[in-house]
Amino acid sequence: MEAIHTPVLTEELKALLNLGKGDKAIDATMDGGGHAKMMLGLVGGEGIILGIDQDEAMIKLMPENKNFLTALGNFRNIDLLAKQKGFGKAKAILFDLGMSRWHLEQSGRGFSFGRSKEPLLMNLGAGAKSAAEIVNQTSERELTRIFREFGEEPRARLIAKKLVLARKKGKMLSVGDFLAALGIDDIRGKERLLARVFQALRIAVNDELAALLEGLLKGFEILLPGGRLAAISYHSLEDRIVKNFFKKLSADGRAEILTKKPIVAGDEEVRRNSSARSAKLRVLEKI
Repeated sequence: MEAIHTPVLTEELKALLNLGKGDKAIDATMDGGGHAKMMLGLVGGEGIILGIDQDEAMIKLMPENKNFLTALGNFRNIDLLAKQKGFGKAKAILFDLGMSRWHLEQSGRGFSFGRSKEPLLMNLGAGAKSAAEIVNQTSERELTRIFREFGEEPRARLIAKKLVLARKKGKMLSVGDFLAALGIDDIRGKERLLARVFQALRIAVNDELAALLEGLLKGFEILLPGGRLAAISYHSLEDRIVKNFFKKLSADGRAEILTKKPIVAGDEEVRRNSSARSAKLRVLEKI
């Protein structure tokens, strides 16, 4: 399997993570390994990087060695995963919350609304309820909440109503079935609507927002004093959680926020990698 993944904001991270030779750090969202490889270059042959991912396909891309450990699991359990690997405390922890192109284009799990034949799964790890289960079994009221809260979709109630009516005629098992239930036979001109709807379903399937807050809390606890925690978010729901988490730690005198405003990609990086356009990097240092 060839992973398609381009890490974002790597030059900015090199400076802000403040890693040196012999340090230990965690890439909590290893994905294709781009950031992990960059961090390995910073810590050298005596350092150790722990790469965490909840998708076994991603773990298989990066074989372990004495300087690089991998752990299969959700980063909401970052403390337990680190303990299981005998890792101890970290000098830096990175959460890159973006979706990889591999998941969208090669996973076959229905993450993209442009792939109508794929099954409606959207699971990033084992054990998650599928998107098909959610749209076929969840109440109209709960579907409305999902699309409104997780997709910030103004037509959430109408979309939920359409789904409930459609499933009386049969189950929605594929992306195509889902689009048909919404009355969409041509996605052109509907991309923004569908992006919000698919984001909402993916967040619901993987419990992403609750997992993020839990991961940040536990990650901060295993960070060394003077260590740095970095998070790259791609939509306002994620960024709000990171921003408020950082502000609370700063107000409590437990951390210093190093990025008063989020760092964004420059024009040149966006030209090379369009997914960097929405990336926002925030970094704090533990006191």
